Amino acid sequence: MKTSKRLKRLRKLAEFGQRLPLPSGPTPIKAPLDVVTRFVNAWNAGDAKAIGTLFAEDADFVNVVGLWWTSRRSIVRALKRGFEGWFADSEFIIEKLSQRLVGTDGAVVLARWRIEGQTDPSGEKAGTRRGIATVVLQRLDDGTWLCVAWHNTDIALAADTNLMVAGVVTPTSYLNPA
Repeated sequence: MKTSKRLKRLRKLAEFGQRLPLPSGPTPIKAPLDVVTRFVNAWNAGDAKAIGTLFAEDADFVNVVGLWWTSRRSIVRALKRGFEGWFADSEFIIEKLSQRLVGTDGAVVLARWRIEGQTDPSGEKAGTRRGIATVVLQRLDDGTWLCVAWHNTDIALAADTNLMVAGVVTPTSYLNPA
């Protein structure tokens, strides 16, 4: 597909995205890094509704396997399901944080996280997982902040990329080929 056709197609797809107005506030977030603290506290309490208060009505959330939730309601519903199941006894821990302000009304927060206590499909405790969250926030007129996008990625140790191998996405290293 030529570049101009691809660009037209992308613009057309973008037109379909319906955006709701941001609430006028106040939100519980006084500073961009507060979103991570509040997220962690709500996660560890198993409180999907409290996590929902951190997000705009039309927020985007992409989980570690690429599921894309496109509203506060769908984010809360998905997390509630997890807290009733595989994340019921989990603990979410932040290992590293960074923040970059984007102009006066935007911020990007990066958080390296760890989850302990997740269970596998048979109910057995799974191993510790680590990942990175990229969080995009917008400052509201009242000076508080609201999360408009959150993207999680698992950290695959000793891997440079993923490959599709026999129908399974597989972390792969080019540094030490087998």
